[in-house]
Amino acid sequence: MRESRSASQILFSLLPQQTVDLKGRIWRVDEWLDPIPLAVDVSAIRKRLISAIDPWNRSNNDSGATAELYAGHSIDVVGLNKSRGVHVEAWPKTWICTDCRRLGTSRTSTCRCGKRRWGQLHFVGYHDCGYLAEPWIPRCQAHGEVAVRTPGSSNVSDLVFYCPICHQTVQRGLGGGRPCPGCRRPGLLYNVHRAASVYTPHSFTMVNPPRPEQMRDLLTQGGTSRCLDWVLDGMPGSKPSLQASTRRTFVEGLIAQGLPKIAAEAAADAAATQGHAFSGDADLDELDMRADRLEAARDDAFDLALAVHEGRRGASDLKTEPVGPELATLYTENYPPALGRAGVEEIDLVDRFPVLRGVFGYSRGGGQAGDKRLVMFRGRGGAYRVHADAAETEALLVRLDPLKVCAWLYHRGLLKSVPSTAREARLVILGDSNVPERGDDISTETIGSAILTLLHSYTHRMIRQLAVMAGIDRESLAEYLVPRHLAAFVYAGTRGDFVLGGLQAVFETDLGLLLDRQVNSESRCPLDPGCSRGAGACLACLHLGEPSCTHYNRFLDRSYLFGRTGYLTMVG
Repeated sequence: MRESRSASQILFSLLPQQTVDLKGRIWRVDEWLDPIPLAVDVSAIRKRLISAIDPWNRSNNDSGATAELYAGHSIDVVGLNKSRGVHVEAWPKTWICTDCRRLGTSRTSTCRCGKRRWGQLHFVGYHDCGYLAEPWIPRCQAHGEVAVRTPGSSNVSDLVFYCPICHQTVQRGLGGGRPCPGCRRPGLLYNVHRAASVYTPHSFTMVNPPRPEQMRDLLTQGGTSRCLDWVLDGMPGSKPSLQASTRRTFVEGLIAQGLPKIAAEAAADAAATQGHAFSGDADLDELDMRADRLEAARDDAFDLALAVHEGRRGASDLKTEPVGPELATLYTENYPPALGRAGVEEIDLVDRFPVLRGVFGYSRGGGQAGDKRLVMFRGRGGAYRVHADAAETEALLVRLDPLKVCAWLYHRGLLKSVPSTAREARLVILGDSNVPERGDDISTETIGSAILTLLHSYTHRMIRQLAVMAGIDRESLAEYLVPRHLAAFVYAGTRGDFVLGGLQAVFETDLGLLLDRQVNSESRCPLDPGCSRGAGACLACLHLGEPSCTHYNRFLDRSYLFGRTGYLTMVG
């Protein structure tokens, strides 16, 4: 069959082994036809994928995928071939006469009642191993027929199958709990085919430059070390390449271009002899920081540099733009204090945020991430396949004030003292924090868990405030967190109804109002006191849907924002 859908809709609603309603019928997705390989950094994809499936790895539900990824198992990242599309088949093949409610085996045959109007049974069987089954329904032993009575609910147990001739009940419900035909283990369940428990796709988000020269530019200008120096300095200028290079980043840039290390060192010596002035190196080697933490800090700084490579506008810089008197007053008198009250160092508008959203697998059975077995998509030769969509969209880059964050950590008893400069604060946070993985269960609060929970809760609240201001569904916005550097991107999701330009409009005219709402809007949850006594976050106050949330709604707590030791309470 042929029907049109956008690429972003297909990415999350037309995936292999997913069922979908099209043209009044139910179909099962077979595959994306001749998908197009995407130009990506496979090593970066591998790291992001390992991080994304961490909850399943920790619960032993990843079927060995984590170990295979560490061992170098091949990865296949593909996008939709718009000229070929997606192949679907009509399924389940359990047909119901819309007149007499008899069940038939073919939609082309004529029912015993004389009509040929067939619908489909909307219930399917599923198992957490990934198997999807058509319901098995016995027939009347005397007459060989069966019909169904559906009372209008989605509860499987309410289905009544009976003989349309003798009217004897054949079966109630669909017999959940039977062994799975796929793996032979018990636990086969039934539900409406579009229920989240039947099929839940799982995805990740990462910064991915659509043009290779963007990455080459950063690598030749000193790579990840140079980017970290730049972020520690507060991201001055538009990009790291516009800053004076340190000796180390000068040498690393030459090595990245293919020059041997000895020759690169000699070139640096020659440049210094000729009077070239290198800027001071970040004192990273003296930090009490494990090698893996330093590597993670550099990688995250590189992500930040890639994300803003095409340019950005800072809220603090708007006052220098040629605007009318009304906006000039807004930018000079309203925006700066609003940033301070919200505990934000800076908010940048990035109108070409390069984001890749990839779906790597699915689970059946519902629950939280990691609760059920993860089924990874497979490509050619058994490679792990990621169905992805790469796009450039607009985003707000929110950077929390490092000094205020350190003061907040001090009041929580996690720091012994508060640094005196922003750069020192960033170094302290990097040296002392170990940001939890997505599947970690933190029994004792650490600097890393506190920062992640603070930034994550802050970002979710901002997305919910933005959605109210723009009058859109909050799932049209998504997050990308960089907790080691106290940064988060809030970007317009390509699958939502957010109109590009909406974030720009808020940035240019309503940023002060947004930040005031972030601080002053209702901080209680409609489900309090239950919510506050529990996790401190729920669907009614902070939760977002996947893929808007990159951490599966974990590490969220309103008490990190409000209350006696809340960040917004302290800085507001």
